[in-house]
Amino acid sequence: MAKADEKKYFQRIGEEGMAFTLHKPFADPLNVGALLTDIGAVFNFLPQPPARILDLGCGSGWTSNFYAQAGYDVLGVDISKDAVKAARQHFVQPGKSLAYEYGDYETLKYRDAFDAAIFFDSLHHADDEFEALQAAYRALKPGGIVILCEPGIGHSKSPGSIEAVEKYGVSERDMPPKLSKKSLQKAGFKRIKTYAYPAHLHRASYKQFGGSKTIINNTVARGLTTLALNTTLKPNHGLVVAFK
Repeated sequence: MAKADEKKYFQRIGEEGMAFTLHKPFADPLNVGALLTDIGAVFNFLPQPPARILDLGCGSGWTSNFYAQAGYDVLGVDISKDAVKAARQHFVQPGKSLAYEYGDYETLKYRDAFDAAIFFDSLHHADDEFEALQAAYRALKPGGIVILCEPGIGHSKSPGSIEAVEKYGVSERDMPPKLSKKSLQKAGFKRIKTYAYPAHLHRASYKQFGGSKTIINNTVARGLTTLALNTTLKPNHGLVVAFK
């Protein structure tokens, strides 16, 4: 399907696009707060360092670098050779337990090697999410954890996703918890839990409203939105955690 285009994505976005990805989340001022909230939530579920972390679909490596900065032993994997090359040049430094590997996360051959596997905004690019989660299951040690922080319902129809598909040919699928949980169960994962999507909670909690309905929007509407994100909306938008 879109796998050949995924491999070429980082080549096609050019030097400016690559520089943008290497400096995420701070290169994206409109979304930096939401991105930091997402990765902060992921940290809450990780075992204590120096646990060994598998960062799947790591792109040019900023997420892997964050985990390594916190003391984890990290291997970032991506299907793009250009992304892996850039990550190695930009992030890998002496004394840091951080490495990058070129590979397809749907066909990884690791067995019982990692304490945690993370799909951070990457599983929705898979041709087959079950194959990717099955590979993650094999790679984890017994009792290991997988964390999915993925866009939910409506992502594929957003203007940015439509543009990316048309311009670069990449896959921009919806990956809601109600879909990924089925594949997690099929892959063998247990104790699957869904939590409110961090970026949505961030926006709902801190966006400031003005105008004639300021009080209502900043109190009642905010409270109702937060409640919905933590309850009825979780199957459509959420962070998913599961154990081997």
